[in-house]
Amino acid sequence: RSHGHEEGVLRRRLRTLVDFLKEKVPGITIATDIICGFPGETEADFQETLDLVQKYRFPSLFINQFYPRPGTPAAKMEQVPANVKKQRTKELSALFHSYNPYDHKIGERQKVLVTEESFDAQYYVAHNKFYEQVLVPKNPEFKGKMIEVDIYETGKHYMKGRLVEDSPVITPSIAQPLQRGEVSGLTQDLKACGENGLHGPSLAPSLQKASSWGSLDSENLKQLSVGFAILAILVVFILEKIY
Repeated sequence: RSHGHEEGVLRRRLRTLVDFLKEKVPGITIATDIICGFPGETEADFQETLDLVQKYRFPSLFINQFYPRPGTPAAKMEQVPANVKKQRTKELSALFHSYNPYDHKIGERQKVLVTEESFDAQYYVAHNKFYEQVLVPKNPEFKGKMIEVDIYETGKHYMKGRLVEDSPVITPSIAQPLQRGEVSGLTQDLKACGENGLHGPSLAPSLQKASSWGSLDSENLKQLSVGFAILAILVVFILEKIY
């Protein structure tokens, strides 16, 4: 089969996969990379790429020109002229910047996790369940918390949300947070010791067992780390011999 035929098959499979994901996971965010000017890419192939981006309007798209890395099979193939690769990259980039992928989300109510400050220091940055970026008011109470917002504005790479009135500010946690002064990981014996002020030989076996296991885990961890390091060196050596 020709390279062009195989590329066409892959493109059709990609469309099928994206359609399937969008049907099964409504609202899913799909990002992809596109290389312009891979050897053998025709004008028809490139047009199909443009159609693909126009149809799915990927919110995140990484676009690069093909570069023939020395020693690879692709470097030995017939190359697309440099000026053609440059023009295709420019055209695809213009298409990507021509649409706003989040306009249809204006008016939505979303729960977001606030993680950091924006580059311009004007907002806090949050992410919804699809890991899309949502800018929220810079209220110190929101940092590290989950809040509910209404989306009122969108940009190329973000949405803006305002806090829903009377909605709670939630501290996300897998387990109940510890009480002040409480220490995690204590055995029942040690907890009883702390609560009752007990001291004596009855706790010695528990303490010795905990100490020995801690030492054993540390030693095993060291051995495991050394083993992985040796394995990594062997893999690099084998790959160098092969390639």
